[in-house]
Amino acid sequence: MKLALSSSIAAIALLLPGTASAQSAMRAANCQLHIDSTSADWIIQGYDPFGNSDPLATFDVIFRNDGGAACTFDAVFVTDQEPFGLTNLTYNGRVAYTLLDTFTNVNATPLSGRTIASSARRPIVLPPNSQQVVRYQFAANDEGLTADGLYSQRLSLVAEQRGTGESLASRAMIVGVNVLPSAVLGLSGQYQRNGSQAVVDLGELQDGVSGVSLQVRVSSTRAYRLEFASKNSGLLRLSDTQWSIPYEITVGNKTIALGGRGQYESGGSNPASDVLPLHFVINGASGKRAGVYSDLLTISIAPK
Repeated sequence: MKLALSSSIAAIALLLPGTASAQSAMRAANCQLHIDSTSADWIIQGYDPFGNSDPLATFDVIFRNDGGAACTFDAVFVTDQEPFGLTNLTYNGRVAYTLLDTFTNVNATPLSGRTIASSARRPIVLPPNSQQVVRYQFAANDEGLTADGLYSQRLSLVAEQRGTGESLASRAMIVGVNVLPSAVLGLSGQYQRNGSQAVVDLGELQDGVSGVSLQVRVSSTRAYRLEFASKNSGLLRLSDTQWSIPYEITVGNKTIALGGRGQYESGGSNPASDVLPLHFVINGASGKRAGVYSDLLTISIAPK
């Protein structure tokens, strides 16, 4: 009995290596697909909504077949069970974007939660032990990128076998745009430009609010603070003399003294787009020597 038992164990042991070899041969005869990317996440960094560049970039994906049979598949993007569009912590809506597959020259955007199937789309065919680089163009709708911060969406890139729809491989990623804190200042109304300076003619100086009509235009990715610096500390000065006339300004509904660094703060909205009336208030013009009185007023902007 003991000899029979020992013989049975030996027979089983001899069969095991043969079973492993068969499994290895089966794996070698199959498609074994892997997905790599040159970037872990597809993020457009440092986008300035007031600059001259578009929120657009390209990213490469490497599909690699390590198996012994060809892989024939379609590459599709799938959202992570959420509506389509980029989201931001301070932005209530979703920003549209596009994903263009430049290898097959088709739109791969997951508008309805996944890339729309198309009969005109040619599959990717990978022979055994080969790879294929596919370049995707990612572009966001710049009209929605108004506040600073990261706008993003989580996606999965899935290689689906042509004909069966079976997933051969997948890769999770985040697509998005990182918007820089940024702002622009503009001036409209009654002024002339001399190089980089705006020249405002206040006309004949009289006490009270000047009749000049000006507006400060502000576009900012967040709430902001305007700073006003007067070269003569709030004085219109007659050139090369000690004669001067005090003045102050009103911005929006706030009066700003210019003896130091005057400030105007916007409301708490992010982002901000404002048109602020700017007026000049003259004090003590009577009894002064005739001539041209002037000052240099610098306006700057900073985030709150």
